[in-house]
Amino acid sequence: MSVPQDQVGENIPPAQKARTIAHMNADHRADMRHILLHYGAVPPVPPSYFSSAGDGGDEGNDRDPLMLDIGLESFTVRLPSSGGEAPGAGDGGNGSGSVHVVAFDPPLSSWGERRERLVEMTRAARDALPSSSAGAGTVVVDEYMAPRVPYDLAVFLAVLFYYLSFALVRAGLVAPGSLAARGLEAARFPGGAAGFRWLVDTIFVPVLGIHITETWWLERSRLRRFGVRRGSRVWWLWVGSVFIEGAMAFKRFDIIVERLKRDDKKKQ
Repeated sequence: MSVPQDQVGENIPPAQKARTIAHMNADHRADMRHILLHYGAVPPVPPSYFSSAGDGGDEGNDRDPLMLDIGLESFTVRLPSSGGEAPGAGDGGNGSGSVHVVAFDPPLSSWGERRERLVEMTRAARDALPSSSAGAGTVVVDEYMAPRVPYDLAVFLAVLFYYLSFALVRAGLVAPGSLAARGLEAARFPGGAAGFRWLVDTIFVPVLGIHITETWWLERSRLRRFGVRRGSRVWWLWVGSVFIEGAMAFKRFDIIVERLKRDDKKKQ
C-alpha cells in the first residue's frame, strides 16, 4: 500500500515530520482511533480492531493506531494486528497489523496546516459520537498550562516543600543536632525540630489522601472527558501538577476548556 507523498513544490522537513509523528503517537493515538471510526470521509474500519477500548471510548490503550507517515495528501497509520490480539500476536511477532491510509480532503495547502487539520478532523469525529459517549462535544485538550505566578506557583512550591520536608524527616536529616534541626531552632519554629517532625508526620496521611483523591477526580472529570490520552506526555504533566498543587490545576484546566469552547464558537 502506498504511503503519503509530498506534494510537488512542498519540501517537508524530515525533522519536523519525525516530530509530528512522534507527537501523534505519544499524545494522540486515541484521537486517531476516533478519526478512523467516526470521521465521515474516512473509509469505515471495523470497531473490532479497537474492542479493548470500545467503540467511542475515550481511554487510550496499546491497540490504538500508530502513525507511520504523514504528507500533504494523507497520513498512514498501523492498526492493531487483530481485534482480539495484542500487537505482535498472529503477525510473526513484528506488530505490523493492518496499514490504513487516511486522505486529507482537500489536501493540505501547506505543511504548516497539518496541526489545524488534524485537530479539525478529531473534533468532527468526536462530534459524531453518540451523545452518551461524546462527553466534551468537540473540545479536545492537547496542551498543558504551567502554574501561574504568583498564586498557583506559590501553592505548588509550598506543597512541594512539604513533600521534601517529609522526605528529610524520614531520612533522619531533621534529627536532634542536625543542620536542619539547628536551623529550625534558630528560626524559633514552634516546638523546634521535634515540633516540626510531629507536624510533618501528623498531616502526611491527610495531605496524601486529599491529593490522591484530587488526582483521581481530575483524571475522571477532566482528562478522560476532554480526550487527554492516559499515559501521554500531557496526561503526565496534568497528573503530576494536580498531585502536587491540587485545586489550582483544576482551575487552569477549566481555563483551557473555556478558551477552546470560545474558539469553537468563533469558527461556527
